Amino acid sequence: MDILEEVKMNLEANNNLTSEVKDKMFELTILFHQKFPDVSLERLKEKIKDVKLGRIGVFERKGPVVYDALNNVISFSNNKLQGDYDANHLMMKGILGMISSRENYYGFNKDDKLYALNIGYTEMLANFLVGNEGTCDYEEELLATNLISQIVGQETLFNAYFNNDSDAILRKMLEVEVG
Repeated sequence: MDILEEVKMNLEANNNLTSEVKDKMFELTILFHQKFPDVSLERLKEKIKDVKLGRIGVFERKGPVVYDALNNVISFSNNKLQGDYDANHLMMKGILGMISSRENYYGFNKDDKLYALNIGYTEMLANFLVGNEGTCDYEEELLATNLISQIVGQETLFNAYFNNDSDAILRKMLEVEVG
């Protein structure tokens, strides 16, 4: 069975999501897989079975969307969604979180060592995949991520993100500094 069929089957079995949300998530998953066919969707396949949508409280400063890898919840800020935000972009960031999740984190954000870089790179990937027709709360992180990608290389960031390997970035930075 094809990995997309397995993702679709598991998504359909999820009772926490509406059919509209399931359709959108699958559409975005297909788009991701078309752009990055070599990235494994195994974690997504497992996570999508029981992912839930949640809310970010009014007084929580977490941005418009956050993926909690430990509890497998994509939370959205209702206040922010009332503004000028792109729903496809926000949902893609949640999907990227599931694809790159490991234990209690996603991407290369293990132990919060590279927190801002992880936010910037997730934003950059979502921009590449679906664009962003709305507000971006992470302009500074995007700029810093772009600069760091010029130093360590885009391939290093990409591989570190999907292999949960923050050490690869740190090693490359040391290598460049010493060189």
